[in-house]
Amino acid sequence: MIDLTKQYFLLLFDVKNSSGLKNEEFNKRMKLIRQKLDESNAVNSKQIVIPMSISYGDEIAGLYTSPENFFTLYSGIRKIFYPITAVRMVVVKGYIAVDSYDIRQIGGFVFKTANEAMNILKKEKSFFAWQTGQPVFDKSLDSLCEISNVMLNDLSTYQRDIYELINEGFNQKQIAERLGKYSQSVWNAIKRGKINYILQAQNSIIFMLKMTKW
Repeated sequence: MIDLTKQYFLLLFDVKNSSGLKNEEFNKRMKLIRQKLDESNAVNSKQIVIPMSISYGDEIAGLYTSPENFFTLYSGIRKIFYPITAVRMVVVKGYIAVDSYDIRQIGGFVFKTANEAMNILKKEKSFFAWQTGQPVFDKSLDSLCEISNVMLNDLSTYQRDIYELINEGFNQKQIAERLGKYSQSVWNAIKRGKINYILQAQNSIIFMLKMTKW
């Protein structure tokens, strides 16, 4: 039973221009998404009220007691859809209206606000909306997320490959070996793409989320 007197965090993802994607390609990615959600639901089980699931074809949603790991999950989802499309993310703290473990049925302030925020993102061609009840904190997260996302989208394919490998824990020498490049080439790509700044922004987001008492 879900306590309707408590506020929860709704995490909502939306796949950009999903209707314009080829069915075979979209279904392939969604299969990977389901696997990713299963992994995330297992790892974050203590924070989950309603597990992440695909709710309306191209929307992915779940209800949590804490948003601590939201950006990490978003990064994994974004990686799956790269380079064919992008993913929007909305986080809202609030009350639900119905005691249901079907994310499509909970309604209430949290879902209404999340849908409104997602529509604004689509209209403004933005990708992140944080509404955790802390305006200054939320604005900071919005800015860090949007800036790092813009910088990430400006990377070349080679730079993006390096970025992903760094995220997976590989060092410069290992990345060079995996990509069949000289170590200096990898370093030059990191420098030109300002990849360290992207990573710094993303690490700041993760740190802020983990250090906040929810």
